[in-house]
Amino acid sequence: PHQQQNHQPPPPSAQVLSRFLLPVGECSLTLENILEDIRKDPWQVPANRRPNRCTGSALSVAQSMLDIACPRRGGRVMVFTGGPCTHGPGAIVSRMKTQDLRSHADLAKNDAPMYKGACEFYARLAHSNRSSSGGEGSAGK
Repeated sequence: PHQQQNHQPPPPSAQVLSRFLLPVGECSLTLENILEDIRKDPWQVPANRRPNRCTGSALSVAQSMLDIACPRRGGRVMVFTGGPCTHGPGAIVSRMKTQDLRSHADLAKNDAPMYKGACEFYARLAHSNRSSSGGEGSAGK
């Protein structure tokens, strides 16, 4: 006997997600082309400043997409960055080079003004990941 299949449209979150995520086999050529075409940012960063890096925001968006794509399951976000987060949530250092990067001595003396806020942000991000995946978060490891 032939069973009738129940064809329901995918939920709205899956429709939105399919605009941004594809199986590797369907996007590997496009991804390779994008990576080959990457060029240095044409906007010069003044010598007295560090580049804008919104690593915390990027990780938050990536985690949200993972939570939609793989609810209550583990996943992996890989980050390749050229320096510390300087802008937005998770910023660990000012963009101004007149303010030195913090050192271990600064951390020991509690003299790293952005450190506590950045740690709290990344801890919340890791905790949120643990809660949604049902397992151990990998942030901070």
